[in-house]
Amino acid sequence: MHLVPPPPVVAALAAALLLPLLLALLSHGPWRVPAPGRRFAVAAAATAACWAASLALFLPFDAADAAAGGLLLFAALLGGFTAWTLLAWGFTLSLLLALGRAGRPLSLPEWVSEYADGRTAEAFAEDRVGVLLRLGMARRQGRRVVMTPRLGRRTARVARLLRTLFGLEP
Repeated sequence: MHLVPPPPVVAALAAALLLPLLLALLSHGPWRVPAPGRRFAVAAAATAACWAASLALFLPFDAADAAAGGLLLFAALLGGFTAWTLLAWGFTLSLLLALGRAGRPLSLPEWVSEYADGRTAEAFAEDRVGVLLRLGMARRQGRRVVMTPRLGRRTARVARLLRTLFGLEP
């Protein structure tokens, strides 16, 4: 029994540690990638490329070790993406940060305004509806918004099924 992991696994663990460093690098200066989603994608691709390139240093290696390293790296990227999405777009965390920025107690309308950069709750809701419209899950029908028959309904069905499966909604 070996207590030292094989080189492709060590390389995957090292590459996983590279992800937050690349995210920080891509967040500032000349290499800044403005869009948070694209920033994560670039950092994840660079992380995976570094791991793949490092495998050349360990030739020959066992295919099972490379598969194990790849799975570990994939798991690290998924974990990193989860943390990144909460940090970049997490609604509850963003509300908390808005309250902190204010530095004083706020009424609910003031809190929404602080969170939504001075806009009203209605303007914020319009912004969120815009996401569904752009993704093709909803469309405007006069002054109303309706779910699209294919993508919108299918997505809602899958989401409801998963929420029920995982006990997130009755």
